[in-house]
Amino acid sequence: MTISVGNVVENALPDSANDVGKWRILKNIAIISVAFLLQFTAFQGTGNLQSSINADGGLGTMSLSAVFGAIIISCIFIPTLAIKKLTAKWTLCCSMLCYVPYLAAQFYPRIYTLIPAGCLAGLGAAPMWASQSTYLAQVAHVYARITNQSIEAIIVRFFGIFYLCWDSAELWGNLISSLILSPPPTQSSNATEDYSLCGANFCAANLKEIPNLQRPADREIFLIMGIYLACIFLAVILLACFLDPLTMYGEQKGGEVSIAKLLQASFKQFCKTNQLLMIPLTISVGIEQAILAADLTQAFISCTLGIDEIGFILVSFGIFDGFCSVLFGFLTKRHGRIRILVIGLSAMFGSYFVMLFWHPTPHERWMFFVVCGLYALADAIMQTQLNGIYGAIFAQNKEAAFSNYRLWESIGFLMTYALSTTLCARFKLIGALGVLAVGVAGWTVVECREKYSKVNRAT
Repeated sequence: MTISVGNVVENALPDSANDVGKWRILKNIAIISVAFLLQFTAFQGTGNLQSSINADGGLGTMSLSAVFGAIIISCIFIPTLAIKKLTAKWTLCCSMLCYVPYLAAQFYPRIYTLIPAGCLAGLGAAPMWASQSTYLAQVAHVYARITNQSIEAIIVRFFGIFYLCWDSAELWGNLISSLILSPPPTQSSNATEDYSLCGANFCAANLKEIPNLQRPADREIFLIMGIYLACIFLAVILLACFLDPLTMYGEQKGGEVSIAKLLQASFKQFCKTNQLLMIPLTISVGIEQAILAADLTQAFISCTLGIDEIGFILVSFGIFDGFCSVLFGFLTKRHGRIRILVIGLSAMFGSYFVMLFWHPTPHERWMFFVVCGLYALADAIMQTQLNGIYGAIFAQNKEAAFSNYRLWESIGFLMTYALSTTLCARFKLIGALGVLAVGVAGWTVVECREKYSKVNRAT
């Protein structure tokens, strides 16, 4: 007996194998989650330091722009091509290895090392995320059938579990950097008491006037990057040895793949009304994460407290983000995605307004944790709920849908990083508020269309 899910035919499991099937699926969810935790302990830890340790000439944010610029190109056709040829499991392994040169380039950070390495990481990122989303959505359909539960609720729950681990990477990556980095030698005696250039007033043009933004010692940076590289290799080994291939759950491998057809599929997905309406909100998710990595770290934490404090402050973000990912993943089943996403959007608006009008000083250290907590609440909800929305609304074309998701999210990253050296933090926050407002309007229309469509199907 077979069961059709989207465009994929799944082999139905016998009833006697249901319990084994459930635990095996949960085992695979755990393996992917831990692998991404290790991977992004390394990459997010590195990314959060870029605007500070490679601040001269904006090299750090330029390299991040290269990462997300390459993701935009990659999203068009590489994810589906890679998944069809390699299958989801081996696409994950190969894609993760593409991040290795970017971390290795931190040992000799120059424009001709960081930028090409960033491009390679970006080319690997899109198929990595698409295969992860495809894997989770596919096994969620099988798990929902086994347990007779709502497919949408299971998708959100699985993504909630995944983002618990993924978000906790903020904790471990930042903890590693904070335990190794030392305060700058000028901080204790010569640091200025004038913090008017920090917060929303921060501009890259004033970088040399801020003593707290001195680059740490090379030996400390090299030690951090050595640990991060070990994390990536461990993640790949974990996936290669212990993750079940998605062919067990209906993935079809092999066959000829036409680039023209892949471009056509991506363009067809792009032209769908619901996809067009979701673009602004998807972009805002990328902007939100880029502001965390580029502005909250540099303009607020490093500028006011010093580079060595980034990790300690962002540990609170990682803990709360992971907790909220799981909590609201489970609450979605009871309260529905609309109410939960409204909470996340409200928290995001609140975070931007606080950052706009707050003037950070070392004497208000507690406020950094409040802002990070509010930001984490918003990030956790928006990540899990938007993945759930894409998985549910575009269930018939998951690979193209998640590729579009990463494409538009990456455009949000690229816009923010590219403007880091030209716009002051205040103008980026105002722009983020505008994109978020448009995104909320588009999402509201999508929900109304979905509700109307369900009513029509019921009648």
